[in-house]
Amino acid sequence: MRWFLVFVQMFFVAMPLCADPLFGVDGEERLSEEDAINMACLTQSYPVIEGFCAADEAIWLVLRTGERVLYATKNPAAMPQGLDVDVKTSMAQPYYCEPVRPMTPKGYAPGRKRPYALFQRLYGANAAQVRKNLVGVRVLGQRWSFSPAAASAFERAAHRFEGQTAMRPWLRNAGTFVWRRIAGESVLSAHSFGIAFDIGVQNGATYWRWCPLRPHPLQQSYPSLLVKTFEDAGFIWGGKWHEYDIMHFEYRPELICKARKMQELSGRGVLQPIVPNCRP
Repeated sequence: MRWFLVFVQMFFVAMPLCADPLFGVDGEERLSEEDAINMACLTQSYPVIEGFCAADEAIWLVLRTGERVLYATKNPAAMPQGLDVDVKTSMAQPYYCEPVRPMTPKGYAPGRKRPYALFQRLYGANAAQVRKNLVGVRVLGQRWSFSPAAASAFERAAHRFEGQTAMRPWLRNAGTFVWRRIAGESVLSAHSFGIAFDIGVQNGATYWRWCPLRPHPLQQSYPSLLVKTFEDAGFIWGGKWHEYDIMHFEYRPELICKARKMQELSGRGVLQPIVPNCRP
């Protein structure tokens, strides 16, 4: 914990101002420890992010191109709505890595709210731009298409299953890149950016809008080895969402990074997803 607090203090000092300060000149408003974790994980996960700055009652990611992407705002009129959110909101719900599979209340779906403005800068703003950068990966006897960073992470993870015949039925490719909206929603799927893949459909992996079960049994019985291997490579699993997408894995290394750091800081191996009862 001590090393992290030192990092946090250094981060506060280093936060520059773009124009109008978000923080008072006497430092009365500062980032939380969680913001510092978010920022460390974002820069670690996406090298195109060169830093952060404050302006117009907001904090912005500063990209290598000189562009800014909204991290968080204090302006109520600019607060994010729905599934298209700013970067901080997209990281707000904690993702729990294996072996933890907490029960999730309605609306608890870490990673399902996405920072589309950042995705467009990272992967492309339209189908043609994303498609131009796709990388084909041939592994497990199948071809998969991803954006470059997701392709490298997927290939690294999937090769671990070569020769494991028991896992083969779970690893049949049911979809990678396709420019489309999320079923039943108005926003784009993560598949549109080449950062997601679907597997396990033949074994019953399904989507919450197609199945009345809440929760679905596979949310607990889905092979932990699969989930852990892909989490270790930076992918989150949609089976850990209340609005589940059990077939779905998505490259979100910033969320896995944050989960690991929060585990370290908890001092208990994992953060407790359930609030204990007060003592009488």
